[in-house]
Amino acid sequence: MSEYVLEKKEVIRHHEFDRERCRHSLNGFQTVLHCHHYMTLTTQMAEDADDLCYGTEVLITTMEDTIYKVLKHYYDTNNITDLWEKVSIAEQYYTLCGLGQIQWQHAGEFSGWVKVLHSHVDEGWKKKWSQRNKPVNYIGRGFIQAAMALFNNKQPRSYRSEETKSIVCGDDFGEIRVWLN
Repeated sequence: MSEYVLEKKEVIRHHEFDRERCRHSLNGFQTVLHCHHYMTLTTQMAEDADDLCYGTEVLITTMEDTIYKVLKHYYDTNNITDLWEKVSIAEQYYTLCGLGQIQWQHAGEFSGWVKVLHSHVDEGWKKKWSQRNKPVNYIGRGFIQAAMALFNNKQPRSYRSEETKSIVCGDDFGEIRVWLN
C-alpha cells in the first residue's frame, strides 16, 4: 500500500524532555523511547503468564488502546482524513515509537496486511535467546489493530490479527495479517 503514496506527509514531531522527572513527550503524549531489552523481556514474561492471565493478549490490547489514543489525537489535531495519509503517519509512528519499520500492503475495511521490514522485538529476541519457531511480535500486532480501526472509523477491538511470517522464526521479514472481528 505504501508504494501508492505519491507525496509522503511527514509526521509533525514535537519532542520535549522533562529533565526533573526524566520523561520524554512526543506530540503531547509521554513516551518511553525504544528499548528492545525491555520489550523482549516483557514479551517473554507475557508468554510465561499466558496460562494464568492471557499475558500476550494483555500486550496486544494494551498497545492497541495506547496507539489508538495517540494516532486518533494526531489525526484529529492535524485534520488527517485521507486513508493514504493515515497509513503514512501510522508507518512513521511505528518507527518513532521504536518498534521497527513496517509497510502497509493492504488496508481494506474487512482485512489488511503489513510487511514488517524490521522489528526491534524480533531482533532483540534473537540477540538475547536466538531464533525460535513461534512469533513474538504481540506489541506490533496491537499497533496494527489500532491503526486499522482508525483507518476504517471503528473502535478498538474491531480487528484481530495474526503474525504469519516472523523475523525471529528466520523469515527475511515479518507479516501481520489483520481482519475485522
